[in-house]
Amino acid sequence: MSFAKKSLGQNFLIDHNIVRKIINLVKVSNKNVLEIGPGKGALTVEILKKKPKSLTLIEKDFDLF
Repeated sequence: MSFAKKSLGQNFLIDHNIVRKIINLVKVSNKNVLEIGPGKGALTVEILKKKPKSLTLIEKDFDLF
């Protein structure tokens, strides 16, 4: 189990209702998407379901690679 590193300003998204609300705010189908700080991938999974043209993830925490 990994814990949020306050030095990196981490907060892990775990509420699926919030994830759905975020995803429904933007159209990602056939778009190039950049996700900064994907963490444990809760949002990433939902982005992939919307079939983006490409998805680039940038994660600074080596423990989450």
